[in-house]
Amino acid sequence: MELQRTVKALEKAKETAIEQMGQAIGLAADAGDILLSARTEGLDLDAIQNIAQINGEQARRYERVAKARPSLQAPTPGGLKQLALWTGLLPDPIETSNPKAEQAWHSYIIKARQWLARKSINQWTPAQRTQFVEEARPIVEAFKEAGGEL
Repeated sequence: MELQRTVKALEKAKETAIEQMGQAIGLAADAGDILLSARTEGLDLDAIQNIAQINGEQARRYERVAKARPSLQAPTPGGLKQLALWTGLLPDPIETSNPKAEQAWHSYIIKARQWLARKSINQWTPAQRTQFVEEARPIVEAFKEAGGEL
């Protein structure tokens, strides 16, 4: 059957990938050990990194892999993922921002009004009252300049 052959090929590919991942993590740990040793001996790490054609961030990540080597005896899924990130097997997570809908220019005033509606001024400390007056004074002055009346 086609499915049976595909599943067998998949299992073989997974075994190969796991083996190669282990080798890559081991090599990254070895590189980290070399860098940690050079750091301990006070050698010029920038020169060593230039010769190895790695940057400082890669070097720090390899050092982290070396320090995490004992955890490889019983790795957790999260730990393996972190090691794969440090080793360079996985790309750095890309943080995407979800742009917010454009807000009205006075949305902060609306939010302040809503916040005030939920709070009782009687519960404010004297320091909170003073700070509120200091922050609200320019808004009130701008309100009056725009033709508003209290």
